[in-house]
Amino acid sequence: MEPITTLAAGAIAKLAFDEAVKAGAGEGAKQAVGGAIALVKQLAGKIKDQFRGSERAMVAIKEWEQQPTEVALNKVTKYLDLEMDEDSAFATEIRQMAQEIINIQNQTNQGSRTYNQRAGRDIFNVDDAGTGNKFGGS
Repeated sequence: MEPITTLAAGAIAKLAFDEAVKAGAGEGAKQAVGGAIALVKQLAGKIKDQFRGSERAMVAIKEWEQQPTEVALNKVTKYLDLEMDEDSAFATEIRQMAQEIINIQNQTNQGSRTYNQRAGRDIFNVDDAGTGNKFGGS
């Protein structure tokens, strides 16, 4: 089974709406979202478009947007899960979008690592946070 088909509605809802909240937040949160901001917004928009005919689902999304709690996210997840069961083309499309976001975030996170290198008696810390290497001794 491909990884795309294993993304559950809860993971997709959290990714779409939690990351959309981060995308609208400060610079640190935007870095956590990585280069996927536009795709996150597109995913959230796709889900909202799919729910346009369901007043209850739209209320759940608005509740999440106004007060992002686990309870509110669970409501959105239930509607998304039902919609994904009923519309397999929609489910495939948003799973692919979610997987793409995850891949972008993984690539972004791989660039932010700290390595400790020992040279004789000194230890050098190499920190590559995407802005170039920084060297520091201890």
